[in-house]
Amino acid sequence: MKQTIAIVALAGLMSGIAAAGEGVMSVTLNTEQAQARQFGIYFGGTASQYDLCAKKGFLTRGNPSAEETVKSLLEQTRALNQGPDQSAYVQEGWDMIKREIADNESFFTQDKCAAVGKEWAKMLAGMRKK
Repeated sequence: MKQTIAIVALAGLMSGIAAAGEGVMSVTLNTEQAQARQFGIYFGGTASQYDLCAKKGFLTRGNPSAEETVKSLLEQTRALNQGPDQSAYVQEGWDMIKREIADNESFFTQDKCAAVGKEWAKMLAGMRKK
């Protein structure tokens, strides 16, 4: 539980840091766009964290990689979606968190990576149920 909270807190912290660095957004996001952005931060961010931890040798490399898995899922979801396309906002959130992860690679120790691995496993289990 503490590890999951740490991951969510990290994502929140990183999104806050990134938002502060970007200044005031010129476009106001509607609820769906904001949710899509948060989804990109959380889902894509977890995949990026997993792949970084695998690169560091703390987790097993997947085939396909976690990021490739998410990209594939997003493409499938986009093809099935009949509503407005929010993929640009998902990608925006993911790109933002990827920059923060890259800037803070030293944060990802073996302990932190173990928590990332557990969260990624939960996400994969949730994807398989659908």
